Amino acid sequence: MEPASIVDQYYDRFMEKHGRTALPGHLKALRDIRRRRTPGAGEFYTQCEGEVITRNGHPCPFGNRSCPKCQNHDAGRWIDRQKEKLLPVLYFLVTFTGAL
Repeated sequence: MEPASIVDQYYDRFMEKHGRTALPGHLKALRDIRRRRTPGAGEFYTQCEGEVITRNGHPCPFGNRSCPKCQNHDAGRWIDRQKEKLLPVLYFLVTFTGAL
């Protein structure tokens, strides 16, 4: 199930109950999630390494921290940056406990 469909389904009830007390950041997140994947969101284009840019537009993410779809792109970029920092050695996780 998509976050936008959940927000669309419960938006009116949420606004009736919490609209006056909801924080501006919460309302912005709801608006962003509802607009995501609509023509109003705009488009961006992607290019895989070695390929020609195609005109297959993808809905533009808003980068809202409350939207899991928007954050997936940022998280992927963060993971790529972290991988670049790794040394070419084997890594192990070792946990020591204080059991006596």
